[in-house]
Amino acid sequence: MTKETTTARNSSGAAAVQDKPGAMPLGARRLFMIGGLCVPVGLVAGPYLLGAQLLAVAGVILVAVALSYRVGWRWFSRLSWAAGVAGALWLVCTAGYWGSIIAAADSSVPPPGFAPVLFTAGVVSFVVMAGAAVTAMALRMVLSRRSPVPVV
Repeated sequence: MTKETTTARNSSGAAAVQDKPGAMPLGARRLFMIGGLCVPVGLVAGPYLLGAQLLAVAGVILVAVALSYRVGWRWFSRLSWAAGVAGALWLVCTAGYWGSIIAAADSSVPPPGFAPVLFTAGVVSFVVMAGAAVTAMALRMVLSRRSPVPVV
């Protein structure tokens, strides 16, 4: 009996899919796809639904976390954690800033004193998130040049 003529002993029927060495892991690809769909949906729905722009922000965060993957057994690296935490802080600061500005506009009063702090914290969180994603991509490129495994 040869390997081709024997039946698989796995009764689940699901075949194990092997990625190419150095390819983007499945979890990162899924995050990238979901985040890529959230951005246009949030931008289109923003004028019609209150707070839908935050869906676009969440999509950008998912894309940044997906692009900060690491090649290897565990794809979620420390830079992925940094991008995720900074992105979550960006989302919270953006929602707080947006909520305070909307509340001030509805009641015809000047914006609260903490609104500039939320804005600055959101900008810093965005810069940290983007920096973590860019650093992870640069590290992956540098390490792929040194490793014997070709990265596609």
